[in-house]
Amino acid sequence: MSAYTKKTDRRPFEERRLSARAVHRDGPDLHKLCEVLIRLALRETGTTRAAQLATQAPETYRDTTLTAPAKLSA
Repeated sequence: MSAYTKKTDRRPFEERRLSARAVHRDGPDLHKLCEVLIRLALRETGTTRAAQLATQAPETYRDTTLTAPAKLSA
């Protein structure tokens, strides 16, 4: 039998030359990021508050099932 031969054309580990280069980019625009974050927070609180207010009875609503004061007989 013959010796095992690799079936790929890869170079051995010792012959590889790898390099990594940094790509310099501008920093994020913090003002825009803050504005977006504030808008998202306001939208979320607005929707949750609207949902809470929709389930509550209005402030001017008077529940008639509560015990009413007894009428005095004359």
